[in-house]
Amino acid sequence: MSTARLFAALLVVTCGCAAAADLPGSKDPAFLKRFEGSEIVYSYTRSFDDYPLIVPDPAKPGATKTETHEGQITRLFYRVPAGHTALELLRNYESAVKEAGLSIVYEAQPCAAGDRGAPDLFFKAVTDVTLTGNPLVTRTGSYVFASTLGSFCGLTAKGTINGQATGLSVAIVEEAAANQDDRMLMTPKPVKFASGEVLVMVDVVQAKAVQNQMVVVKATDMADALATKGVIDLYGIYFDTDKTDVKPESTAVLDEIATLLKIDRSLKLEVSGHTDNTGTKDHNLKLSQGRAQAVVQILVAKYGIDAKRLVAKGYGDTKPVAPNTTDDGRAKNRRVELRKI
Repeated sequence: MSTARLFAALLVVTCGCAAAADLPGSKDPAFLKRFEGSEIVYSYTRSFDDYPLIVPDPAKPGATKTETHEGQITRLFYRVPAGHTALELLRNYESAVKEAGLSIVYEAQPCAAGDRGAPDLFFKAVTDVTLTGNPLVTRTGSYVFASTLGSFCGLTAKGTINGQATGLSVAIVEEAAANQDDRMLMTPKPVKFASGEVLVMVDVVQAKAVQNQMVVVKATDMADALATKGVIDLYGIYFDTDKTDVKPESTAVLDEIATLLKIDRSLKLEVSGHTDNTGTKDHNLKLSQGRAQAVVQILVAKYGIDAKRLVAKGYGDTKPVAPNTTDDGRAKNRRVELRKI
């Protein structure tokens, strides 16, 4: 057998198949594969609420903070049969998350015991009458922290799925205690985890479709705003997360900008790029500059606008128009601005 075939035979991959023992009525997130052989033992959906997604704190290297996301929240618990490790699960979920089109923003590593803080951060993100703090308890009802009984690790990710701003948390607990047989997941019907089994928690928070909230601004409206205020914010120019390439669905707004410039041939514009406060200041500044430049390049190359009439300028997250504490606020801050010069 070749090395490649041997590796393929040994690798356990994620799959999109349902398990026969899944909790009735439960299902995987539409965009995310599950680990092969795992079963859903708990499912809970909240129609709308805020969710504290764990992200790195740019002001404190190595530290974390929470970033508020709003929308429908779904929590799933999977039980993975014995014979797999927390690290194995983490690597598989990393691949599945990237394949889904989300960007990983934080990872709780290494997959080891000893840190009570990380499990609490993940588990406490969603609480209700059956899930308060760490839901793993002993048979007598006293709290048992994940890290004391086995390895813990996890990740958070975010991006856009089918036009919806999406946040994701994945937490993994490997039950490694040799003689521990009374560990339970305190759900409405408690679920027992035996030695060697792995618990995977998946939280998904999805906001309303961002694109559907945007209205194409006509050239005449742009002209009016520039004449009266000298500036106008546009939300119909789209980019993938952390990318500078202008997406095809931006054409309608670009058409209107080009029409504006062709009607008023004396008009000169600064095309300004703005971001939310996710990421470092330097990164946001570079990203916003790249996006502004990409818009200018399209207007020149595709629409024949004289490059001397356009200036690209990136401001990063220095000029927010809304608080960066919610998905809606961050969406308003991620914009392209036209400024008369």
